[in-house]
Amino acid sequence: MLKIDALAIPALKDCVHCGLCLPECPTYHATGREAESPRGRIAALRGVMEGRSSVSDAIHDGLESCLVCRACESACPSGISMENLMANYREQTRDTRGNLSTRLESWLLGKVIPHPGRIDASLGLLRLLSPVLRLFPGTRDLPSRQRLRAGPSVPLVLEPSQKARGMVSILRGCVADRLFAEETHLAATLLANAGWRVQVPPSGCCGALHHHAGIVDQGKQHAGRRWEDLATDGVDHVVVDSAGCGAHLLAQRGTNSPPVTDTVTLLAQEGGFVPRTRLPGRWAIAVPCHQQHSELDSRTGLSLIESCLEERVELEGQDHCCGAAGLYLLRRRKLSRQIGNVALERFENSGADGIVSGNPGCLLRWEGLLGSKKAQHPVRILARASEIPRL
Repeated sequence: MLKIDALAIPALKDCVHCGLCLPECPTYHATGREAESPRGRIAALRGVMEGRSSVSDAIHDGLESCLVCRACESACPSGISMENLMANYREQTRDTRGNLSTRLESWLLGKVIPHPGRIDASLGLLRLLSPVLRLFPGTRDLPSRQRLRAGPSVPLVLEPSQKARGMVSILRGCVADRLFAEETHLAATLLANAGWRVQVPPSGCCGALHHHAGIVDQGKQHAGRRWEDLATDGVDHVVVDSAGCGAHLLAQRGTNSPPVTDTVTLLAQEGGFVPRTRLPGRWAIAVPCHQQHSELDSRTGLSLIESCLEERVELEGQDHCCGAAGLYLLRRRKLSRQIGNVALERFENSGADGIVSGNPGCLLRWEGLLGSKKAQHPVRILARASEIPRL
């Protein structure tokens, strides 16, 4: 029988069924089904908790379709954490109801993602097979050929060219360390140019993907190891350019640990960056869900990105998730694509030439939708504006 964590029970009872979460939920917007809305998921969990219902296939399907984008949390007047509810539910059910996608997810999270060498081997195999795989429909979410190439090696330490403002640590991540090595190197260069002493510990998983999948204990263990690497003596800020990883590390942050931020926000707050040129065209900025709906700063860096663009345009309509959501595109491929198509339509209606998005999963989704030239990481925008050459 499903057991709801004692800490989660008050959250279930606090739901006032107001419906403010409904327009914020991408899965409800895509399907129109109450069972695939935050309110419907909470009602289902409460029914199970109170013994009025069992976990039927329909209830499980509605719960599993949650992206954990956390948009409902920002809208909820009762402060309910859907992230914690879903982690608790998935922790208890993944071994009893696992389909092929869930088993693949578990294998990746247990046997591949925590091991840098196995990530290298897996991406190397994908690089060899990608020309054939791209012949089949439904493969637009494969990383581009450019992403699958080996990136530049990231220095372990970069010294500032002027008197140091302080010291920062940068999270390299796991898969992102392989696919976004150039962005990590550019981030370190930007920070060093702005006067920071930059240290880049070895790559490693932070556990965010594990937490979202319901492998909660492993998620905490990985976060603890990353904090040991990142929060060494003298570090003033931990820089994480993946919002999902940043939000997870922030939730596992110790009392005396340095604050978590991202490259653009830190440069906007502390100065040291002056753009020399602007990127031509009309650009939209997609702030990642976990940056908008967690304790991370989602506003400070926007003006700095805007200063590097010729023109910024606003995306029209409801600001929904792009549907990538970590490994969600493996868990729910059809619904993920459906949500991605809604995001694409929103982009096309804005009249923008390109989009700026920093979260690795989001950027891979936008590169799949638009191509790599029309989807740009904020760090790359700043590097171009300050005329740092490509690595």
